[in-house]
Amino acid sequence: MCKCSFVRVACVAIGLLFVAHTRAQQYNVDEPSGDVVFSGVRGEEVSLIFDRSKIIVNPGDQLDLDCGVRGDKRYCIWENESGHIYQVEDVYVNVYDGMRKPANTEGNECGIVINSADIEHHGLWTCKVFVVGDSLVGSKNVIVTIKPTSPILELDDGQGSFLVTSEDETPIKCSVAAARPAVGIRWYLGETDITASAEKEETPTDKGGIYKSVSTLRRRFQPKENGQLLMCSISHKTLLVPENTSIPLNVVFKPVEKPVSSFYQISSGSDYEVKLNFSANPAPIRREWRYGDSFENTEASIPIPGADGRYTADFEDLGSGKYTAKLLIAGFTESDANKRYLLVIENEYGETQYKVMLSMHDAPQDGVSETSNHDKIPPTELSVSEGIVFDDETESNTLSGGAVAGIIIVLLIVVAAVGAAGYARYRQMFCFASRAESKAHIQDPERNETDHGTANDAVKASTDQVNGKTDNTVANGNGNLEQTHVEGINNEKKNTDV
Repeated sequence: MCKCSFVRVACVAIGLLFVAHTRAQQYNVDEPSGDVVFSGVRGEEVSLIFDRSKIIVNPGDQLDLDCGVRGDKRYCIWENESGHIYQVEDVYVNVYDGMRKPANTEGNECGIVINSADIEHHGLWTCKVFVVGDSLVGSKNVIVTIKPTSPILELDDGQGSFLVTSEDETPIKCSVAAARPAVGIRWYLGETDITASAEKEETPTDKGGIYKSVSTLRRRFQPKENGQLLMCSISHKTLLVPENTSIPLNVVFKPVEKPVSSFYQISSGSDYEVKLNFSANPAPIRREWRYGDSFENTEASIPIPGADGRYTADFEDLGSGKYTAKLLIAGFTESDANKRYLLVIENEYGETQYKVMLSMHDAPQDGVSETSNHDKIPPTELSVSEGIVFDDETESNTLSGGAVAGIIIVLLIVVAAVGAAGYARYRQMFCFASRAESKAHIQDPERNETDHGTANDAVKASTDQVNGKTDNTVANGNGNLEQTHVEGINNEKKNTDV
């Protein structure tokens, strides 16, 4: 009895303590001054809504500085890198010129708007929100752009073009002295983007975020790229379209080699002119035609331009390092076709010899030159030969390894299918003979008798040379098998009739 009363008293006491604690959570505080009165405490965690990503803005553009808070706040301010403080409440009542309240303050309770960004607004901006017993802080970097200076291409040869050697890797630089933020730089050769061959370096020029940018292009240029436009293109926040600078590329190289050039279907007695194109930069300082019984043993040479009996040599400049050498043969004969011809071209970077063969016959089918595509055109209309295609450059008529493998696989599949069909047929003949065939066999006793007689006779004849016992065993075996077979069918037929 006593124990139960004690438990009850303890329970009542605990309940009274819980009620007292609950009521203690609700109270009112009067400030000593009596001016500010607030009730309650923070019932939820207060947090800052802030994006710390940098902002890039052009001078004169609107600058939005967003800052919000979840929960109750007292007040908030913005402070820039130079130390100037702007109270948000003052901004909202237009105390500061050029600043105003944002159109939307939901989740942006402490945000402000700068109507026109200026250089003085560049730098770090900090939003500070004061809450009960604490403050919340968020900072972001504001970059007020500075328009880049014009790009400059370096390694200029002083003649309005770049002089690069085809055999060497030449570094070419494109630089921008100042910009905020740094510029983007791309390289183009004609219509081709070659930026992958370049490396970019950015160097700060001061503490205000202004950068000098230098992109260095390292590339081995080809003779065919001579005369193309090399362009450096920069992009920036302040530019609506990229700003470009370009210059014609001057690639120097010795006369470009090419395979043997052959001309076919030349009519006897005709005046035939050989035209051979080649490339060289700078221009050739020596050019001549040679001919003889072989390429190694030439008997005469003709300067270009010049003449020697029935042979007349000429030359044509096509521009951009491209040229055409001509050789006119008056009254073409078989002896002209039996000769070998050399075009020798030399400039200050080297010498190249071009081999030429002339023929009165059709072009061979196993090594067709580009001139043979004009077989139906009279030879006098063929002006330029691009040379014979070497054997390893011709398209092969043999099957590829993949095609051969495919044919072998198909053959293996066919062989496997035929073997499977044969095996199935073999099994069916011994185990799955149809009932119709068995009945037909039984219904013709004369045929059965004849067939088995013939079979027994054949077996007997084939075993006469061995012994009679073997013959009787085989014959009896056949007879027993036949009898068993017929009896089984007869029994089956009787069961069916019943």
